[in-house]
Amino acid sequence: MKNQYRNFSAAVYFTIGDVERYADPELLAEKVEFLQKHIKCNKVCLETFRGRHIIDKETILRVKEFFAGRGFTTAGGITPFAGEGWRFQSLCYTNQEHLAKLEEVVAFTAGIFDEIILDDFFFTNCKCASCIRAKGEKTWPEFRTGLLAEVAREVVVKTARKVNPKVKMIIKYPNWYEYYQNTGYNLEAEPEIFDLIYTGTETRNPQYTQQSLPRYTGYFLMRYLENVKPGKNGGGWFDTFDCLYNLGSYVEQAYLTLFAKAREVTLFCAGLLFTRGSIFLPLAGYAFEQVDGFLGTLGAPVGVRCYKPYHSSGENYLHGYLGMLGIPLEPAPEFPVDSGLVLLTASAAGDRGIVAKIKEHLSRGGKVVITSGLVRALKMRAHEGDEGLAEIAEIRETGKKVMVQEFAYPPHECSFGSYYQAAKPILIPEIEFATNDTRQFIVGFAAENNFPLLLETDYGRGRLYVLTVPENPGDLYALPVEVLNELRRVLSTDLKARLEGPANVGLFVYDNNTLVVESFLPYFSDVRIVVEKENATLVDLVSGEEISGQTAGGRSIFTIKMEPTTCRVFQY
Repeated sequence: MKNQYRNFSAAVYFTIGDVERYADPELLAEKVEFLQKHIKCNKVCLETFRGRHIIDKETILRVKEFFAGRGFTTAGGITPFAGEGWRFQSLCYTNQEHLAKLEEVVAFTAGIFDEIILDDFFFTNCKCASCIRAKGEKTWPEFRTGLLAEVAREVVVKTARKVNPKVKMIIKYPNWYEYYQNTGYNLEAEPEIFDLIYTGTETRNPQYTQQSLPRYTGYFLMRYLENVKPGKNGGGWFDTFDCLYNLGSYVEQAYLTLFAKAREVTLFCAGLLFTRGSIFLPLAGYAFEQVDGFLGTLGAPVGVRCYKPYHSSGENYLHGYLGMLGIPLEPAPEFPVDSGLVLLTASAAGDRGIVAKIKEHLSRGGKVVITSGLVRALKMRAHEGDEGLAEIAEIRETGKKVMVQEFAYPPHECSFGSYYQAAKPILIPEIEFATNDTRQFIVGFAAENNFPLLLETDYGRGRLYVLTVPENPGDLYALPVEVLNELRRVLSTDLKARLEGPANVGLFVYDNNTLVVESFLPYFSDVRIVVEKENATLVDLVSGEEISGQTAGGRSIFTIKMEPTTCRVFQY
């Protein structure tokens, strides 16, 4: 198929219901014409199984032949789902009948397609008597991750290869990355079992849906999974659910997936895109054309290096909230020993040797930023006999909370240099520290007292920072702009460019002196791009406009205007 995007490919997923609904060639031709009018789609995924229902072989072959005859690549899809409607009930992987059904479905699908993707229901939430017995003394994450890895290897992949030795097997991971291990997703073992992995980048409505995922999460997860299986993260996948409240939110899902350098984008699903979600196809086409125009000029993504160990959780989706502050992140499942600064949230406590890694990194002259959630988690680990944070500095979370609205930094003599008001009162955990061994850098004020928002202490040749995260991480957005700017400066020390301005504006930085700024705000805003170079130039890569800046303190500063829910691309 010649009509393709230059920098990525586009696919559409057909659920089993979609395949059956549009099996009539005339109706399908009409819908495909509408599809191709708006996006350069060159691939379809045709589902064979969902909700205990397997498709009729004649039907799936007829639909596959229809698409193949029009130059589409075709792949099979399997959704191992036992529930009905919106009750997400998994198969039971200790039930021999369920395992036999899964084997049957995989063999059936591998006999038809050379590529198969498992939609993000290859997990288990079953707690039947059989699963409870099989679990024994293990924790649920231990039991489930081991069980699903075995099923993936022995039932899914082995069966598929027996039927079709050349079949390419793909597992799609959902957007709820904090809890993969709790339902059996084994991010350490499964990428070695499957040929490719795939990323769910759905963020939808960040406030009023069940998950409340910050929109930056889509980009963050794409980058994390790329670093889990480098070069083998097949692409990103998003849907139309809960996006009608703000059509820009759907376009944002496309932007974030592609800014992370997705090789392929899959739109879920045909049944929605051809009916109640038909407004979204022209929007996807617009976003794809726009990004394809500049994506090839962007280098490899870079950002603040952060470590999230396999099978870890803590401070739910905090990375996404930090990304919404305009702090670009580059996550990985291994500790980045080659970086200057490393960001660690509470999930880093999933590594029992994390304190030793922090000490070693600081001793080499590196910097480490840890969150108040990690301070809390390490305190618990110390009680269990592990090495605690006290090996580095006497810093502890007391369990008390305090409401603050006024903030100040930097330290000046016995006080602070400047004072700022937040947009609202913010509830933060109280962090205690040893005076003069550890220093307050940014503080918040309550009645007759102040409390650290950012602490710093030296260890070896390096420096440790402690970032106090509000009880509701969404309150980070309410911090004074001046405080946000200082947090960005501290965290972005290894980057050549950073952002200044309000929250809810994202920054995406690449290794060839290019960057993207995306506004998630519902109104016009001014932001500044700070480049760590004197007399730098800033060129808009879409319009060609050269933007004038100012030089101060060895840096070049550029002020740009951002429209709501739009992006701009620059080279410096």
